[in-house]
Amino acid sequence: MKNKYYLYILPLCAIFLFNGKKYDESVIERIHLNVNICIEGQECGEVAAIADSGAASKGTKLYAGCIACHGAKGEGGIGPSFKGQTSEYIASALNEYKNNIERGPQSALMYAQAAALSENDIKELSKYILTL
Repeated sequence: MKNKYYLYILPLCAIFLFNGKKYDESVIERIHLNVNICIEGQECGEVAAIADSGAASKGTKLYAGCIACHGAKGEGGIGPSFKGQTSEYIASALNEYKNNIERGPQSALMYAQAAALSENDIKELSKYILTL
């Protein structure tokens, strides 16, 4: 019975992995993200929930990709908060990211996001962020 060691190792691994550590409610709230599954031909993510409550603007749809890092209201999280920023500052930052210019330690996370935006998208998104 050479697999008998698993009877000893598995419980030890379970104890190690699930050590009963309790997380502060603020940590759980911060890492909790509402996720919708995208089905071809339907709206995806937060955009679908927003679109149901009224007409979704282009900025609303563009911002859906920002929510995970910057928060639903632009309050920040993994990415910085947008509170107190101007439309010009946000547009300038997005253009720099689009051109792969480093702006901080998490710049690499933004390069692909900004590369997908057109100049018009950047204008719409930077204006929309101020309404959050």
